[in-house]
Amino acid sequence: MKKRPKIAVIGKPNAGKSTLVNRLCSDSEAIVHHAPMITRDRKYYRTDWEGIDFYLLDTGGIDTGSREKLAGQILKQAKKAIEESDIVVFLVDIKTPLSVIDEEIADILRKAEKPLIFTGNKWDNPEGSYYTEDYLKLGMGYPIVISATHGLNITELLDAISSRIKGLEIHKHEEFRERTDEESEVKIPCVAILGQPNVGKSTLFNSIIREERVIVDEIEGTTRDSIDSIITIDSRHYKFIDTAGMKKDKLNQEDLEFYSRLRTLKSIEKSDICLVLIDCTRDVTGQDKKIIETVLKKGASACVLFNKTDLAEREKLDRLIHDFGMKLEYAGFIPFLKISALKDRNNEEIFKMIDFLLEERNKRISDNRLTQLFKDLENESALYSEGKKFKIKFMRQTGQSPPRFLVFSNMDIKNKANIIRYIENSLRKEFGFNGTPVFFKFRY
Repeated sequence: MKKRPKIAVIGKPNAGKSTLVNRLCSDSEAIVHHAPMITRDRKYYRTDWEGIDFYLLDTGGIDTGSREKLAGQILKQAKKAIEESDIVVFLVDIKTPLSVIDEEIADILRKAEKPLIFTGNKWDNPEGSYYTEDYLKLGMGYPIVISATHGLNITELLDAISSRIKGLEIHKHEEFRERTDEESEVKIPCVAILGQPNVGKSTLFNSIIREERVIVDEIEGTTRDSIDSIITIDSRHYKFIDTAGMKKDKLNQEDLEFYSRLRTLKSIEKSDICLVLIDCTRDVTGQDKKIIETVLKKGASACVLFNKTDLAEREKLDRLIHDFGMKLEYAGFIPFLKISALKDRNNEEIFKMIDFLLEERNKRISDNRLTQLFKDLENESALYSEGKKFKIKFMRQTGQSPPRFLVFSNMDIKNKANIIRYIENSLRKEFGFNGTPVFFKFRY
């Protein structure tokens, strides 16, 4: 089976790379903002054109003139994207003159010797004034002029990409289609890594996938987007997603944190398991609690990872775990692990926990066992509401991952929290469902 080709989109900051990736994917996954260096890691998007499947690699803007540490890490990530790509789309902003940075990026691409598609972005109006002739100095000919924002000439660019793919040795259309069909039958469990900024999410992500895919820096908020990678452990596949740090809600839609938060929430919705990191060197906060509440509300299973145990004293760690239990006493079904992402401590336990949580959220309980459980409980103790004895007539599990149940009873209990809690606690005591939220529909 041949691999899908990878197309890296390379260029200086604010050339429009993420806008182009969104346009080519007919999606809005990549964060687009007027501030420079928003995309910092390399991120993969799967798309297709005329029956040809391929990956697009969105990369950070290369700024060879910057002395900032982050700019150097972005350059490193971009070079890795070029190295692993089969074709490179070199994107320039033809509304601005040729710059030294463009020339230096062109030099990097020449040395890489990868098939190149030279593209000029921001051709928003055919009658406008552009610096297209200026870019002939690069010796790459005329660029394909496009407007990623307005969708002008995108078809021409996609045709050029598909034409180059057909010229690659790795391309055999039937094999790509066969792989697509095969993949649709097998659902790879998705695991998101969550937490407040700077708790070690990217360090853990890199440690798990054994590659520096994500920039790790002491600057808060380094990861702005959600980055994913599929890995295989003992023939089992897992998709891991590194997410931006979740701060308190932002209402300003111009704020980058607002867009980062939307991407993180979307990652949670796609996930089966969420690993929620808590920094052992800090106190547990209301925001940690809110992150876990969000995970459960979205239907994902949760495990809390107390990270940086190598830096915490035993007494402080025990107090932290105790405080966490007090703040989240309603969710005693959520397991936790003590880890050190930096020291690779307890990584193997993380995979055991993931497999355990997947089993728990995919449990199927028969109608007979469910109904019998509550008949037995009814004989042991009675539960009353407004003077009337509560009885469950029939109960059925209607779904898995997460578990969902339909409950027929002798009264309307949709708004009776004590009875709903009784039903859930009884289910968990008998059948487990560790780490996963449980959802109910009630009929009477």
